[in-house]
Amino acid sequence: MTATAYDLIIIGAGAAGLMAAAEAGRLGLNVLVLEGQREPGLKLLITGGGRCNATHARVTAKDFHAGNAHTLRHVLQTFSPHDAVAFFEALGAPLAVQPSGEFFAADDKASTVRDALVRAARHYGAVIECGRRVISLAAEGTGFNVVGHDFLRSARKVLVTTGGLSYPATGSDGSGYVFAGNFGHRLVPAHPALVALFAGDDSFATLGGITSPVRLSLWGGGKKLLSVEGPFLFTHQGFSGPAAMEVAGPWLKAMAQGPVEIRADFLPTVKGEDISTVIIPGNRRSIKNILTAYLPERLVIVLAQLAKVDPLRPSGELRVDERRALQRSLRACPLPVGDTAGYAKAEVTAGGVDLEELKGATLESRLQEGLYFAGEVLDVDGRIGGFNLQWAWSSAIAAARAVARNISK
Repeated sequence: MTATAYDLIIIGAGAAGLMAAAEAGRLGLNVLVLEGQREPGLKLLITGGGRCNATHARVTAKDFHAGNAHTLRHVLQTFSPHDAVAFFEALGAPLAVQPSGEFFAADDKASTVRDALVRAARHYGAVIECGRRVISLAAEGTGFNVVGHDFLRSARKVLVTTGGLSYPATGSDGSGYVFAGNFGHRLVPAHPALVALFAGDDSFATLGGITSPVRLSLWGGGKKLLSVEGPFLFTHQGFSGPAAMEVAGPWLKAMAQGPVEIRADFLPTVKGEDISTVIIPGNRRSIKNILTAYLPERLVIVLAQLAKVDPLRPSGELRVDERRALQRSLRACPLPVGDTAGYAKAEVTAGGVDLEELKGATLESRLQEGLYFAGEVLDVDGRIGGFNLQWAWSSAIAAARAVARNISK
């Protein structure tokens, strides 16, 4: 094996790794990117359903779960959504905004964004070596040795952008956690996030394919821990759509502390919690006819059955206890969640390298000088809608600029 010295070695050619390579190269650093897969940016190709949801018009620290909100805010300020849009525009890979505020590749091709990043990195002199899986990382003198099965590379600084554990087919194997742990870093326990939920029973088994707006709340210890509103999809295995996927990660994390429950409000646009403005006392219309103005008919029938109420009954005939049961079914229905679809289908990994052990927005290790982290390997996960890729861009730029400042001293 032969050693080659670089200013910076980046381990992982995903979203954060490629962005960091382009920025570090632009700043004059001699950069090598090592990627274990056959080509760079495989996970990027499947983001946003293959359209690459690259960022969102409105991104704040409140859109993320993170162990250190102060560091998170400063990193996000380093490279904003406006900066990301301008960056890709300049590369000939424009982004198009949706009414929701989400930005996708203008041609609806994630490969356009990935290819633009690869071109930018190479344009600024970064070397990208694929099929180079790193198996060990060690400090050596004033730098680092990076070792694989048939190669040895050395560098003054190392940036770990290996991602988490989600979509392992794209190369996410958790190796970054091992590298961090070997240098003494504390790891916040990882779990899948932005992932579909599996049902724990067959209460909703007949509703596969039905979509509806919903407000989901997560309850534990008698308290509401989280509330999420958005589109909701019943599947043949359970629940999906943005609302279900966003509550999945917090549900898993809360489960480790004790019993929790996800409740669904199927009338999120109806003000208050009472159903009297919908199921009006004295009305002779059937429950089904009233509620199908708000919800799909099949869902109405199931929710009425869960409340042990005949959906064909005139709403004005409901007893007080029946109205109370129907109200719970409509506005605070417990979802029988048994599990998630796991890392194989999770869009992101929650948990990871603790931000508290990094030097603020530089993302340099407090435990090992010259070691940096960016992207999904860190204990940061965002909402669905472009937030996690914005974190990848922002953290990559923050780390690359910090490395350049350090080397120029």
